[in-house]
Amino acid sequence: MSEPTRGLTDDDVDQVARLVESLDRSGFDFLQVELGDLRITIGTGSPPAPDVATPPPPPPVVAPVVAPAAVPAPVPQTVAPPPPPSVNAGGVEITAPTMGIFYARPEPGKPPFVAIGDVVEETTTVALVEVMKTFHSVAAGVRGTVVEVCVSDTDFVEFGAVLMRVDPA
Repeated sequence: MSEPTRGLTDDDVDQVARLVESLDRSGFDFLQVELGDLRITIGTGSPPAPDVATPPPPPPVVAPVVAPAAVPAPVPQTVAPPPPPSVNAGGVEITAPTMGIFYARPEPGKPPFVAIGDVVEETTTVALVEVMKTFHSVAAGVRGTVVEVCVSDTDFVEFGAVLMRVDPA
């Protein structure tokens, strides 16, 4: 007798939707995630050829899933511009353009790109976000004074996470 299949929870569906959104914003064609015996491959076109050293995947687990209305329809592969800075009581927020590792410094041992009290221009690079060995520069997007750095160097950040705040006054 075979083991019963486990249905996906709403949280599972939300996580898959976030993976699809992240893939759409990235420059990659495919994303493969393995959690125990569960393997999810998301991509466009034909799937990548499996590694020769990797044994064939187990047969897929088929479970009925009702996608929530919030799951976006597939869009052509483009790199989305970073969201515009938003203003709140603490200043203009500079947010992460993608999920990944936040780097406040251009390389280890060097001073940070910016510190509290530094004046930045719209094009000033204030940080890097690295995902899969690809580094994305984060521009201030606003002229002003850095009043808060919200993330520690090498922390993992989600798309849209507030990295720092700038006072445009």
